[in-house]
Amino acid sequence: MPIFGQGVNYYAFSIPIWFLGGLLVLFVDARRCKMAGQRKDEKFAKFSGWLNIALGVVFLVREWVV
Repeated sequence: MPIFGQGVNYYAFSIPIWFLGGLLVLFVDARRCKMAGQRKDEKFAKFSGWLNIALGVVFLVREWVV
């Protein structure tokens, strides 16, 4: 339990996971859906991949600022 702002910072571990997860979704899942002809799934995979990357950038900037 953090006392006066002290505690464990998990952002150092989670930021690379956001980036890698987004890249994997973009390069693996979206490509697989495109090859299978699943247009809705491909669009959702691209959206979620870019969302993961964007959240990684937001958390990275937050980590630099705070």
